[in-house]
Amino acid sequence: MNKKTILSMVLGFASLLPASAQDEWFIEAGGGIQTTFSRDASKLDFGKRLTPLYTIGVGKWFNSLYAVRLQVGGYSLNGMSTSEGLYLRDHKTDGMIYGTYDPVINHVTVNPDGTYRHYLRYVNAHADVMFSLAHLLFHKDGKFDVLPAVGMGYARAFAYRGSASTNSLTANFSVAAKYRVLKSLDVNFEVSSALMPDHFDGRITGKTYEPTLGVSLGLSYRFGSKKAAKPANSSRCLKRCGKRSRKAVVDTVYMVEKIIERPVYQDRIVEKQVTKKQEPYRLGSLSFAFASANPRSDQKTVFANIADYLKNNPKARIRLDGYADKATGSERTNLMLSIRRTDKVRNILIEQYGIAPSRIEAQAVGCTAQPYDDNELNRVVIVYALP
Repeated sequence: MNKKTILSMVLGFASLLPASAQDEWFIEAGGGIQTTFSRDASKLDFGKRLTPLYTIGVGKWFNSLYAVRLQVGGYSLNGMSTSEGLYLRDHKTDGMIYGTYDPVINHVTVNPDGTYRHYLRYVNAHADVMFSLAHLLFHKDGKFDVLPAVGMGYARAFAYRGSASTNSLTANFSVAAKYRVLKSLDVNFEVSSALMPDHFDGRITGKTYEPTLGVSLGLSYRFGSKKAAKPANSSRCLKRCGKRSRKAVVDTVYMVEKIIERPVYQDRIVEKQVTKKQEPYRLGSLSFAFASANPRSDQKTVFANIADYLKNNPKARIRLDGYADKATGSERTNLMLSIRRTDKVRNILIEQYGIAPSRIEAQAVGCTAQPYDDNELNRVVIVYALP
């Protein structure tokens, strides 16, 4: 699902909402603290994981029960990283390429156990549907209300202290407690969470989602006074909603046709190599069985030849490109399989042949590129000598 599809769904949903005499807009702003639950974040002291959170939003109550809100929030997140996993390089120069080297280590202090701080700067814009529990449960409008909300959004992590910029779709959840202090002014305390995809922090670890959790205190200002809503099933509303509904369906189908042309994980998988003046040359290739991350047993000669090359050329470095055949499995499954294959080859060269880790780069291609016409041959890690 891409950004255009999300926007189409939000606009389509808004067009289906019933019109009412309660035409009440509101704006809100708040600040607080947040933390992330990314892989290895627990290795950082909890106090150091807490970072500032700022939010600003605008919305509209369509009747006494629900509202639609557009909120923008974020600022910074602190996590921990290790040498395990794959890291996104700067896409402005290298394309969307994942490798085992994390540029963040050039900007932070690495601890004796191999862990190091991972800083992020980000913003998350999301559209939410909010509900009033006071009206839903008690059918009254008092000074206090609890407002759960759910929505979808878009997060942008910016290039900062070695972290590459990324784009992600998010799922957002929150619960806000509001207390009316003036006729048009509310104080609100909100607990919010966003589910970020695995690649949000520029690191692939195998987790499906990496959630955040934040708490904030803020103010909401309401324009206009609440009036009784018109019945949602009036003939006038049904006629108007019917027209909008048909338009929303057409728009949604159009966007679905668009996303068929673009794979879901296109923004996180290698499409092509960046051309350089001196091209790497192929040293050899290591083949794998179907769905296996272990090289075939007859590949020892290839390993020995690669190790001899590195020992005879002390300054030489190599790169491992991991592939999977596209005839079987989904793109995500094949991406993770190619990650495991490059990790396995890299570990064998380090542990069994004594090659220094700094001389080996690794990147996962998955199945978006196929070096051979035969599907079985694409279950491979190709080894290149770097210029």
